Amino acid sequence: MDWEEWYLLAERYYEEHGDLLIPKDYVCPAGEKLGRWIERQRAKYNRVASINGALDAVQIAYLEQIGMVWKLETRRCWEEWLSLLDAYATEHGNIDVPHEYECGGAGLGDWLVKQRLRYAAGKLTEREIKALEARGVNWRLKTKPRSWDDWFADAEDYYRAHGHLMVRLDELTPDGGKLGYWIYKQRDIYMGRKPGQTLTQGQVDRLNSIGMIWEPTAERGEAWESMYRCIAAYCEKNQRLPLWPRGMRSPDGRSMSGWIGTQRQNMAEGKLPADKVEKLSRLGIEAARPRVG
Repeated sequence: MDWEEWYLLAERYYEEHGDLLIPKDYVCPAGEKLGRWIERQRAKYNRVASINGALDAVQIAYLEQIGMVWKLETRRCWEEWLSLLDAYATEHGNIDVPHEYECGGAGLGDWLVKQRLRYAAGKLTEREIKALEARGVNWRLKTKPRSWDDWFADAEDYYRAHGHLMVRLDELTPDGGKLGYWIYKQRDIYMGRKPGQTLTQGQVDRLNSIGMIWEPTAERGEAWESMYRCIAAYCEKNQRLPLWPRGMRSPDGRSMSGWIGTQRQNMAEGKLPADKVEKLSRLGIEAARPRVG
């Protein structure tokens, strides 16, 4: 199985459970060892010496979109989630948290949806039920989902503002809708990676009219070139690579030092074509040295 196939299994788990905290020994109904795959992605991200390979920026963004926890010790306990819920109630006067709502990087909306699902399945403890009911939880709350036309209008607004549809996976609409995720989902449907889901020809034509790129490789290629041009311009102006401060970002929001680190690792592992290696070398970017020990 390739990475994208594993990702679809992980996405399905997320849609069913509301998180990606998959037990290490979890096996999908068809026998795929998804728990071990998730563990390997986490190890690659954290550069565990015994694990070969690294995740690229697109893969990292995909996994973070479905709730990937890179360091398990960062999981929040029940009381922490309640504190975030209390803070939301103080600000908004209720706890009818939109599904897309995030607070300090925590998906509070997703978490509350999961609690409703757990309640419906009889999996909440009496203490948990009382804590949420004391805060005014509406167990049957239904928020009106955006229609396809609503999402398209958001994508069209983005196109008018930017002149393209090279939307980052984490791109949000002004009201918090996950526009980047929706764009990527349309691409997956079009490419046949969402069994049972299809786009009409009219929908395809409308997306084409605002610059939709259906092949991810084409988008990744343009994203690579865009970052390369950004770093080349920085080098020309400052006579050094943008390696510090580490928080420096390109106009599209990506970490420049992080991108350079990924290229160095890919060069060391022979994952880049010769033309890209040559272009990187012109900027003084060399392959990462092998780890010792």
